[in-house]
Amino acid sequence: MSGKPEWVTRRTPTTIYRQPGLYITTEWFVIGERRYPIWELTNLRTGRGRRDPLTVRSMMVTAVVVAGVGATLGYVRELNDISPATYLALGAAAMVPMLTAAIGHRLRPRPYELWADIRGRAVMIFASDQERIYGQVTRALIRAKEAARYGGIADPLASAGQWPTVR
Repeated sequence: MSGKPEWVTRRTPTTIYRQPGLYITTEWFVIGERRYPIWELTNLRTGRGRRDPLTVRSMMVTAVVVAGVGATLGYVRELNDISPATYLALGAAAMVPMLTAAIGHRLRPRPYELWADIRGRAVMIFASDQERIYGQVTRALIRAKEAARYGGIADPLASAGQWPTVR
């Protein structure tokens, strides 16, 4: 006995999603060299990964620069004695790390992550920084789980005609 539920062994697997390095059928979720049986993926959930290290460092540098400028100005002189050119230079110095942080946040977004419990252990099974690809894979995996559970893609339970049509 392979540990598969009896409803899994009844039919041939149907391909739901296929991209280079990624293959989803009604029996398997294959990504790269890893292969996960659909019936073992439980408690599917999404999350967001960590921010890019460049973006985090830029945000920290921005905070340090702004705090340092404020502390320096407060201790060295009265704010009325400082020339406008100095204010512009200090503003520019504070803007460089802020712009770097904003651009880094835009160009290197936090990755979307798909997590599942496999044999009682939480595993990240997929991650992508492209929202569209992540959505396609997530929907395909949900369809694969539903198809495996409810009888396949050709005649899923939802289209079995249980409910009368309203005209």
